Amino acid sequence: MGPMPANDDSQHFVRVRQDIETPLTTLRTEPGMALYLYARSGDSVSAGTVGQDYVAFQHNRTNLTFAVCDGVGQSFMGDLAARIVGDGLNDWLWALDRPTDEQDFAQQVTEALNELTETSAGQVTAYQLPAHLPAIVMQALEMQRRYGSEAMFVAGRIALDGPDPWVALCWLGDAPVAAIDIDGKLVDLGPHGRTSERWNATTGVKGTVHTWVGSARHVARVAGYTDGLSMGHGNVPTDADLERLMKLWATDPPSDDASLFDVRLAPSPATTGQKLLPAPVVPAEQQPGPIEARPIELPDGERTPISGMSPITAEKPANPAESWRPLERQEKQAAPEKPAGEPETGGTLTIELPDLSKLAEGKDLSTREAIRVWQQAAMAGLTSAALAISMTIYLLKEQEKGNKPDSHE
Repeated sequence: MGPMPANDDSQHFVRVRQDIETPLTTLRTEPGMALYLYARSGDSVSAGTVGQDYVAFQHNRTNLTFAVCDGVGQSFMGDLAARIVGDGLNDWLWALDRPTDEQDFAQQVTEALNELTETSAGQVTAYQLPAHLPAIVMQALEMQRRYGSEAMFVAGRIALDGPDPWVALCWLGDAPVAAIDIDGKLVDLGPHGRTSERWNATTGVKGTVHTWVGSARHVARVAGYTDGLSMGHGNVPTDADLERLMKLWATDPPSDDASLFDVRLAPSPATTGQKLLPAPVVPAEQQPGPIEARPIELPDGERTPISGMSPITAEKPANPAESWRPLERQEKQAAPEKPAGEPETGGTLTIELPDLSKLAEGKDLSTREAIRVWQQAAMAGLTSAALAISMTIYLLKEQEKGNKPDSHE
Protein backbone atom coordinates (compact mmCIF):
# COMPACT_ATOMS: atom_id res chain seq x y z
CA MET A 1 0.00 0.00 0.00
CA GLY A 2 1.17 3.52 -0.67
CA PRO A 3 1.41 6.11 2.09
CA MET A 4 -1.81 7.64 3.34
CA PRO A 5 -2.68 11.08 2.02
CA ALA A 6 -1.23 13.84 4.21
CA ASN A 7 -4.71 15.11 5.07
CA ASP A 8 -6.10 11.66 6.02
CA ASP A 9 -7.01 11.91 9.70
CA SER A 10 -9.19 8.79 9.80
CA GLN A 11 -8.56 6.10 12.41
CA HIS A 12 -7.18 2.73 11.29
CA PHE A 13 -7.40 -0.28 13.67
CA VAL A 14 -5.37 -3.46 13.03
CA ARG A 15 -5.97 -6.67 15.02
CA VAL A 16 -3.53 -9.51 14.39
CA ARG A 17 -5.18 -12.93 14.28
CA GLN A 18 -4.37 -15.47 17.00
CA ASP A 19 -5.14 -18.63 15.04
CA ILE A 20 -2.58 -18.30 12.22
CA GLU A 21 0.99 -17.11 11.80
CA THR A 22 1.64 -13.53 10.68
CA PRO A 23 5.19 -13.20 9.32
CA LEU A 24 7.15 -9.99 9.83
CA THR A 25 5.01 -7.32 8.18
CA THR A 26 5.75 -3.65 7.52
CA LEU A 27 3.07 -0.99 7.33
CA ARG A 28 3.78 2.66 6.53
CA THR A 29 1.79 4.93 8.83
CA GLU A 30 2.22 8.68 9.08
CA PRO A 31 3.60 8.57 12.63
CA GLY A 32 6.25 6.10 11.44
CA MET A 33 7.01 2.69 9.91
CA ALA A 34 5.28 -0.07 11.89
CA LEU A 35 6.47 -3.68 11.97
CA TYR A 36 4.58 -6.57 13.57
CA LEU A 37 4.65 -10.36 13.69
CA TYR A 38 2.81 -13.24 15.34
CA ALA A 39 4.07 -16.81 15.72
CA ARG A 40 2.31 -19.55 17.67
CA SER A 41 4.31 -22.07 19.64
CA GLY A 42 5.15 -25.42 18.09
CA ASP A 43 2.64 -27.10 20.44
CA SER A 44 -0.18 -24.74 19.38
CA VAL A 45 0.63 -25.22 15.70
CA SER A 46 0.65 -29.02 16.05
CA ALA A 47 -2.60 -29.07 18.04
CA GLY A 48 -4.37 -26.51 15.83
CA THR A 49 -5.17 -24.21 18.76
CA VAL A 50 -5.01 -20.43 19.00
CA GLY A 51 -1.96 -18.67 20.45
CA GLN A 52 -2.00 -17.01 23.87
CA ASP A 53 -0.47 -13.76 22.58
CA TYR A 54 -2.38 -10.86 21.02
CA VAL A 55 -1.26 -7.78 19.06
CA ALA A 56 -3.43 -4.80 18.13
CA PHE A 57 -2.71 -1.21 17.15
CA GLN A 58 -4.41 1.83 15.64
CA HIS A 59 -3.19 5.01 13.99
CA ASN A 60 -4.14 8.16 12.13
CA ARG A 61 -2.13 11.12 10.83
CA THR A 62 -0.56 12.13 14.16
CA ASN A 63 -1.39 9.43 16.71
CA LEU A 64 -0.62 5.76 17.28
CA THR A 65 -1.54 3.33 20.05
CA PHE A 66 -0.53 -0.32 20.43
CA ALA A 67 -0.81 -3.27 22.80
CA VAL A 68 1.21 -6.51 22.85
CA CYS A 69 -0.41 -8.97 25.26
CA ASP A 70 0.71 -12.33 26.64
CA GLY A 71 -2.07 -14.55 28.00
CA VAL A 72 -1.28 -16.52 31.15
CA GLY A 73 -1.47 -20.21 30.24
CA GLN A 74 -2.39 -21.43 33.72
CA SER A 75 -5.42 -19.13 33.90
CA PHE A 76 -8.75 -19.72 32.17
CA MET A 77 -8.22 -19.29 28.41
CA GLY A 78 -5.38 -16.76 28.58
CA ASP A 79 -5.90 -15.85 24.93
CA LEU A 80 -9.30 -14.43 25.91
CA ALA A 81 -7.83 -12.05 28.52
CA ALA A 82 -5.09 -11.03 26.08
CA ARG A 83 -7.69 -10.09 23.47
CA ILE A 84 -9.93 -8.21 25.90
CA VAL A 85 -7.16 -6.16 27.54
CA GLY A 86 -5.45 -5.46 24.19
CA ASP A 87 -8.56 -3.96 22.64
CA GLY A 88 -9.49 -2.18 25.86
CA LEU A 89 -6.08 -0.51 26.21
CA ASN A 90 -6.08 0.67 22.60
CA ASP A 91 -9.48 2.30 23.02
CA TRP A 92 -8.54 3.92 26.33
CA LEU A 93 -5.10 5.16 25.24
CA TRP A 94 -6.55 6.70 22.07
CA ALA A 95 -8.62 9.13 24.15
CA LEU A 96 -5.82 9.83 26.65
CA ASP A 97 -4.57 13.36 27.35
CA ARG A 98 -0.88 13.73 28.13
CA PRO A 99 -0.28 12.50 31.70
CA THR A 100 1.52 14.88 34.03
CA ASP A 101 4.05 12.23 35.12
CA GLU A 102 4.64 8.49 35.51
CA GLN A 103 2.82 8.24 38.84
CA ASP A 104 -0.25 9.97 37.46
CA PHE A 105 -0.20 7.74 34.38
CA ALA A 106 0.20 4.54 36.44
CA GLN A 107 -2.81 5.46 38.54
CA GLN A 108 -4.90 6.22 35.44
CA VAL A 109 -3.96 2.89 33.80
CA THR A 110 -4.75 0.95 36.98
CA GLU A 111 -8.15 2.59 37.34
CA ALA A 112 -8.98 2.00 33.67
CA LEU A 113 -8.04 -1.69 33.86
CA ASN A 114 -10.07 -2.22 37.01
CA GLU A 115 -13.07 -0.55 35.37
CA LEU A 116 -12.66 -2.85 32.36
CA THR A 117 -13.64 -5.82 34.56
CA GLU A 118 -17.20 -4.49 34.63
CA THR A 119 -17.62 -5.96 31.14
CA SER A 120 -14.77 -8.48 30.89
CA ALA A 121 -15.94 -10.57 33.87
CA GLY A 122 -19.17 -11.29 32.01
CA GLN A 123 -17.23 -12.35 28.91
CA VAL A 124 -15.29 -14.90 30.96
CA THR A 125 -18.52 -16.24 32.48
CA ALA A 126 -20.19 -16.53 29.06
CA TYR A 127 -17.26 -18.22 27.28
CA GLN A 128 -18.41 -21.57 25.86
CA LEU A 129 -16.14 -24.58 26.31
CA PRO A 130 -16.21 -27.43 23.77
CA ALA A 131 -18.92 -29.89 24.84
CA HIS A 132 -16.94 -33.04 24.01
CA LEU A 133 -14.07 -32.46 26.46
CA PRO A 134 -13.42 -35.25 28.99
CA ALA A 135 -15.32 -34.63 32.22
CA ILE A 136 -12.18 -34.25 34.35
CA VAL A 137 -10.75 -31.64 31.94
CA MET A 138 -14.06 -29.79 31.89
CA GLN A 139 -14.12 -29.77 35.70
CA ALA A 140 -10.60 -28.34 35.91
CA LEU A 141 -11.36 -25.63 33.34
CA GLU A 142 -14.46 -24.62 35.26
CA MET A 143 -12.26 -24.25 38.36
CA GLN A 144 -9.97 -22.03 36.30
CA ARG A 145 -12.98 -19.99 35.14
CA ARG A 146 -13.74 -19.14 38.77
CA TYR A 147 -10.13 -17.99 39.16
CA GLY A 148 -10.36 -15.85 36.01
CA SER A 149 -8.60 -15.24 32.71
CA GLU A 150 -5.27 -13.38 32.93
CA ALA A 151 -2.75 -11.62 30.69
CA MET A 152 0.38 -9.48 30.86
CA PHE A 153 0.95 -6.63 28.42
CA VAL A 154 3.03 -3.82 26.96
CA ALA A 155 1.08 -0.86 25.56
CA GLY A 156 1.65 2.73 24.56
CA ARG A 157 0.48 5.96 22.99
CA ILE A 158 2.53 8.12 20.62
CA ALA A 159 1.06 11.60 20.10
CA LEU A 160 2.83 13.74 17.51
CA ASP A 161 0.36 16.58 17.14
CA GLY A 162 0.95 19.95 18.75
CA PRO A 163 4.18 21.74 19.67
CA ASP A 164 5.22 19.16 22.30
CA PRO A 165 4.92 15.57 20.93
CA TRP A 166 4.93 12.88 23.61
CA VAL A 167 5.15 9.15 24.29
CA ALA A 168 3.44 7.27 27.15
CA LEU A 169 4.25 3.60 27.76
CA CYS A 170 2.78 1.17 30.30
CA TRP A 171 3.43 -2.47 31.08
CA LEU A 172 2.27 -5.12 33.53
CA GLY A 173 4.25 -8.35 33.83
CA ASP A 174 7.57 -9.33 32.29
CA ALA A 175 6.93 -8.64 28.59
CA PRO A 176 9.91 -6.55 27.33
CA VAL A 177 9.47 -2.96 26.14
CA ALA A 178 12.08 -0.54 24.82
CA ALA A 179 12.47 2.98 23.48
CA ILE A 180 15.55 3.96 21.45
CA ASP A 181 16.85 7.45 20.71
CA ILE A 182 18.25 8.67 17.38
CA ASP A 183 21.77 7.58 18.37
CA GLY A 184 20.64 4.01 18.96
CA LYS A 185 20.84 4.21 22.75
CA LEU A 186 18.19 2.71 25.00
CA VAL A 187 16.00 5.18 26.86
CA ASP A 188 15.90 4.43 30.60
CA LEU A 189 12.28 3.40 31.14
CA GLY A 190 12.72 2.33 34.76
CA PRO A 191 12.30 -1.09 36.43
CA HIS A 192 11.23 -4.20 34.54
CA GLY A 193 8.02 -6.01 35.39
CA ARG A 194 7.64 -9.44 37.03
CA THR A 195 5.66 -12.55 36.08
CA SER A 196 3.53 -12.22 39.22
CA GLU A 197 2.09 -8.98 37.82
CA ARG A 198 -0.87 -9.46 35.49
CA TRP A 199 -4.41 -8.34 34.74
CA ASN A 200 -7.31 -10.61 35.69
CA ALA A 201 -10.47 -10.15 33.65
CA THR A 202 -12.58 -10.87 36.75
CA THR A 203 -10.71 -9.12 39.59
CA GLY A 204 -8.53 -6.50 37.85
CA VAL A 205 -4.88 -5.50 38.30
CA LYS A 206 -2.50 -7.72 40.26
CA GLY A 207 0.79 -6.08 41.17
CA THR A 208 2.11 -2.71 40.02
CA VAL A 209 1.55 -1.07 36.64
CA HIS A 210 4.87 0.33 35.35
CA THR A 211 4.90 3.48 33.20
CA TRP A 212 7.10 5.96 31.38
CA VAL A 213 6.11 9.37 30.00
CA GLY A 214 8.39 11.63 27.98
CA SER A 215 8.96 13.80 24.95
CA ALA A 216 8.85 12.19 21.51
CA ARG A 217 11.34 14.65 20.03
CA HIS A 218 14.33 12.35 20.48
CA VAL A 219 12.61 8.95 20.44
CA ALA A 220 13.36 7.15 17.18
CA ARG A 221 11.92 3.70 17.88
CA VAL A 222 9.50 2.02 20.29
CA ALA A 223 9.20 -1.78 20.52
CA GLY A 224 7.15 -4.16 22.64
CA TYR A 225 7.26 -7.94 22.36
CA THR A 226 6.65 -11.16 24.27
CA ASP A 227 9.32 -13.43 25.73
CA GLY A 228 8.83 -15.95 22.92
CA LEU A 229 11.31 -13.88 20.88
CA SER A 230 13.99 -14.93 23.41
CA MET A 231 15.65 -11.52 23.26
CA GLY A 232 15.48 -10.73 26.97
CA HIS A 233 15.25 -7.31 28.57
CA GLY A 234 17.65 -4.72 27.18
CA ASN A 235 18.25 -6.69 23.96
CA VAL A 236 16.04 -5.07 21.35
CA PRO A 237 15.85 -7.25 18.20
CA THR A 238 17.75 -5.83 15.24
CA ASP A 239 16.45 -6.15 11.70
CA ALA A 240 18.92 -9.00 11.17
CA ASP A 241 17.51 -10.76 14.27
CA LEU A 242 13.96 -10.46 12.95
CA GLU A 243 14.86 -11.78 9.51
CA ARG A 244 16.76 -14.70 11.07
CA LEU A 245 13.81 -15.62 13.30
CA MET A 246 11.39 -15.53 10.37
CA LYS A 247 13.54 -17.98 8.41
CA LEU A 248 13.92 -20.25 11.44
CA TRP A 249 10.24 -20.30 12.37
CA ALA A 250 9.18 -21.13 8.81
CA THR A 251 10.23 -24.73 9.53
CA ASP A 252 10.76 -24.79 13.30
CA PRO A 253 8.12 -22.80 15.27
CA PRO A 254 9.20 -21.22 18.58
CA SER A 255 8.78 -23.13 21.85
CA ASP A 256 6.58 -20.32 23.18
CA ASP A 257 4.18 -17.93 21.44
CA ALA A 258 6.08 -14.93 20.05
CA SER A 259 4.72 -11.57 18.97
CA LEU A 260 6.05 -8.07 18.37
CA PHE A 261 4.99 -4.53 17.57
CA ASP A 262 7.79 -2.16 16.56
CA VAL A 263 7.37 1.40 15.27
CA ARG A 264 10.24 3.44 13.78
CA LEU A 265 9.61 7.17 14.04
CA ALA A 266 12.99 7.86 12.43
CA PRO A 267 14.80 4.65 11.39
CA SER A 268 18.58 4.83 11.07
CA PRO A 269 21.44 2.30 11.08
CA ALA A 270 21.90 3.01 14.79
CA THR A 271 18.27 2.29 15.66
CA THR A 272 17.73 -0.75 13.41
CA GLY A 273 21.06 -2.45 13.98
CA GLN A 274 22.17 -2.74 10.38
CA LYS A 275 23.20 -0.64 7.39
CA LEU A 276 20.14 0.49 5.46
CA LEU A 277 19.87 0.36 1.71
CA PRO A 278 19.04 3.53 -0.24
CA ALA A 279 15.35 4.26 -0.53
CA PRO A 280 13.63 3.25 -3.80
CA VAL A 281 12.94 6.01 -6.29
CA VAL A 282 9.30 7.11 -6.04
CA PRO A 283 7.68 9.29 -8.75
CA ALA A 284 7.00 12.82 -7.57
CA GLU A 285 3.24 12.46 -7.98
CA GLN A 286 3.25 9.43 -5.65
CA GLN A 287 5.39 10.94 -2.92
CA PRO A 288 3.65 11.73 0.38
CA GLY A 289 3.06 15.26 1.49
CA PRO A 290 5.03 16.78 4.37
CA ILE A 291 4.40 15.34 7.82
CA GLU A 292 4.79 18.29 10.15
CA ALA A 293 4.16 16.25 13.31
CA ARG A 294 7.12 13.86 12.85
CA PRO A 295 9.46 14.59 15.80
CA ILE A 296 12.72 13.64 14.02
CA GLU A 297 13.66 14.16 10.38
CA LEU A 298 16.56 12.24 8.85
CA PRO A 299 18.93 14.02 6.44
CA ASP A 300 18.40 11.59 3.57
CA GLY A 301 14.65 11.16 3.92
CA GLU A 302 12.36 8.26 4.77
CA ARG A 303 13.59 4.73 4.15
CA THR A 304 12.08 1.27 4.37
CA PRO A 305 13.49 -0.32 7.55
CA ILE A 306 13.85 -3.91 6.29
CA SER A 307 15.73 -4.51 3.05
CA GLY A 308 13.71 -6.38 0.44
CA MET A 309 10.37 -5.81 2.18
CA SER A 310 7.70 -3.46 0.89
CA PRO A 311 4.85 -1.98 2.95
CA ILE A 312 1.52 -3.74 2.41
CA THR A 313 -2.09 -3.00 3.22
CA ALA A 314 -3.14 -4.31 6.62
CA GLU A 315 -6.81 -5.16 6.27
CA LYS A 316 -9.05 -5.61 9.26
CA PRO A 317 -10.11 -9.29 9.33
CA ALA A 318 -13.79 -10.09 9.54
CA ASN A 319 -13.12 -12.54 12.38
CA PRO A 320 -9.89 -11.67 14.28
CA ALA A 321 -9.82 -14.87 16.33
CA GLU A 322 -11.62 -18.10 15.69
CA SER A 323 -12.90 -20.28 18.48
CA TRP A 324 -10.67 -22.82 20.17
CA ARG A 325 -10.36 -25.92 18.02
CA PRO A 326 -9.00 -29.15 19.52
CA LEU A 327 -7.84 -32.12 17.47
CA GLU A 328 -10.43 -34.75 16.70
CA ARG A 329 -9.80 -38.04 18.48
CA GLN A 330 -8.14 -40.59 16.22
CA GLU A 331 -8.87 -44.26 16.68
CA LYS A 332 -5.76 -46.31 17.29
CA GLN A 333 -4.83 -48.44 14.30
CA ALA A 334 -3.43 -51.92 14.83
CA ALA A 335 0.26 -51.95 13.96
CA PRO A 336 1.43 -54.58 11.43
CA GLU A 337 3.31 -57.48 12.89
CA LYS A 338 7.11 -57.33 12.57
CA PRO A 339 9.29 -60.35 11.82
CA ALA A 340 11.00 -61.79 14.90
CA GLY A 341 14.23 -60.02 15.75
CA GLU A 342 13.53 -56.95 13.62
CA PRO A 343 14.46 -53.72 15.50
CA GLU A 344 11.83 -51.08 16.30
CA THR A 345 11.69 -48.11 13.92
CA GLY A 346 10.24 -44.62 14.28
CA GLY A 347 6.66 -44.06 13.26
CA THR A 348 3.65 -41.79 13.68
CA LEU A 349 2.59 -41.21 17.29
CA THR A 350 -1.02 -42.23 17.90
CA ILE A 351 -2.71 -40.68 20.91
CA GLU A 352 -5.22 -42.94 22.64
CA LEU A 353 -7.33 -41.53 25.46
CA PRO A 354 -8.04 -44.01 28.28
CA ASP A 355 -11.40 -45.68 28.72
CA LEU A 356 -13.71 -43.05 30.20
CA SER A 357 -16.68 -45.36 30.72
CA LYS A 358 -16.28 -44.96 34.48
CA LEU A 359 -16.96 -41.24 34.13
CA ALA A 360 -20.06 -41.98 32.09
CA GLU A 361 -21.24 -44.30 34.90
CA GLY A 362 -20.59 -41.61 37.51
CA LYS A 363 -17.56 -43.36 39.01
CA ASP A 364 -14.38 -41.58 40.09
CA LEU A 365 -11.11 -42.19 38.30
CA SER A 366 -8.13 -43.42 40.29
CA THR A 367 -5.15 -41.10 40.64
CA ARG A 368 -3.26 -43.09 38.04
CA GLU A 369 -6.16 -42.96 35.59
CA ALA A 370 -6.73 -39.23 36.18
CA ILE A 371 -3.06 -38.42 35.60
CA ARG A 372 -3.15 -40.42 32.37
CA VAL A 373 -6.15 -38.40 31.18
CA TRP A 374 -4.27 -35.14 31.80
CA GLN A 375 -1.14 -36.39 30.06
CA GLN A 376 -3.05 -37.49 26.98
CA ALA A 377 -5.16 -34.31 26.97
CA ALA A 378 -2.00 -32.18 26.89
CA MET A 379 -0.50 -34.29 24.07
CA ALA A 380 -3.71 -33.92 22.07
CA GLY A 381 -3.78 -30.16 22.56
CA LEU A 382 -6.95 -30.24 24.66
CA THR A 383 -5.20 -28.31 27.42
CA SER A 384 -1.82 -26.70 28.09
CA ALA A 385 1.17 -28.68 29.29
CA ALA A 386 1.49 -26.30 32.26
CA LEU A 387 -2.06 -27.04 33.41
CA ALA A 388 -1.55 -30.80 32.98
CA ILE A 389 1.60 -30.65 35.14
CA SER A 390 -0.18 -28.57 37.79
CA MET A 391 -3.09 -31.03 37.95
CA THR A 392 -0.70 -34.00 38.13
CA ILE A 393 1.06 -32.44 41.13
CA TYR A 394 -2.31 -31.70 42.75
CA LEU A 395 -3.55 -35.27 42.26
CA LEU A 396 -0.36 -36.75 43.70
CA LYS A 397 -0.58 -34.49 46.75
CA GLU A 398 -4.22 -35.51 47.27
CA GLN A 399 -3.17 -39.16 47.07
CA GLU A 400 -0.49 -38.58 49.71
CA LYS A 401 -3.12 -37.01 51.98
CA GLY A 402 -5.27 -40.11 51.54
CA ASN A 403 -8.04 -38.24 49.75
CA LYS A 404 -7.82 -40.34 46.61
CA PRO A 405 -6.75 -44.00 46.22
CA ASP A 406 -4.19 -45.00 43.64
CA SER A 407 -6.42 -47.67 42.15
CA HIS A 408 -9.92 -49.04 42.48
CA GLU A 409 -10.60 -52.53 43.73
